[in-house]
Amino acid sequence: MDEIGQKLRDARIEKGYTIDDLQQITKIQKRYLIAIEEGHFDALPGDFYVRAFIKQYADTVGLDGDELLTQFQQDIPEPQPKEYAAQSVENKTRATRAEEASPVNRLRRYLPQIAVAGIVVVAVIVIYAVMLMSQSGPKQTIPADSESVAVSSKRSSAKSSKASASSSSKPSEKASKEKKEESGKLDISVAAANGATQAVTLKNLPATGNKLTLGAKGATAWVSVIVNGTTTWQGSLTSGDTQEVSLPDNVSTFQVRSGNATVTTIKLNGKDVDISNGTSIVRTITFTNTTRESEGSQE
Repeated sequence: MDEIGQKLRDARIEKGYTIDDLQQITKIQKRYLIAIEEGHFDALPGDFYVRAFIKQYADTVGLDGDELLTQFQQDIPEPQPKEYAAQSVENKTRATRAEEASPVNRLRRYLPQIAVAGIVVVAVIVIYAVMLMSQSGPKQTIPADSESVAVSSKRSSAKSSKASASSSSKPSEKASKEKKEESGKLDISVAAANGATQAVTLKNLPATGNKLTLGAKGATAWVSVIVNGTTTWQGSLTSGDTQEVSLPDNVSTFQVRSGNATVTTIKLNGKDVDISNGTSIVRTITFTNTTRESEGSQE
């Protein structure tokens, strides 16, 4: 085992990761990770991948990948010019740029504006036609005698009284509805982490339509969701990525496991779940619902 491999292995063990964990997080095959730790760079698919895999390995276990490559550059094979040409973004995107510059694609870019302009023209024509029809319709006749005017006035007064009574009852109904909605809101209480575990208590969790939004901020995190002992989703999230996971109906308890909890973010039905009250990297967060939102509050 060479010096760079030993340094990477020590950092991995300090993070609490196994080779299998690292494979899940980085998506690099296990045999390549072992080859890097043992210094068998010739086992990797090419010199370009040696540097790329070492940098990704280092960044995942908390080391500076660029600094590590510079420090041990004499031990790491340099990629050949052909490899750089093969991996060049310029070569891969040249055909794409040529396709985007074609007249057909240019026309496609302006299709939304053309469609909007067409809709506006049609709307103007429809409004103009309606105005013409309303002007050509029969005119309202004025009552010939004062008696019909008085009857019309009484009807207007009656309608005004009903409208006033209806409007006076609306504030109380609105206040009652707001109070009812407030009592049925989802409440999330997060306890301090106890080692590698952390508890979250839920109140008024809806019976259906619950969604978890998982993310990572500043680094890569491997995350999984377990419901009733079964893993419903697992994967690696790089910084800025998010993953939405739907929970089954009438769920009462579920877990979120993270291989890098200090950078993992969690939202339940759009509400933040603050798990920052803890220092353990690998952590299991258990969610328990104590009360169910009533059907009346859902309505």
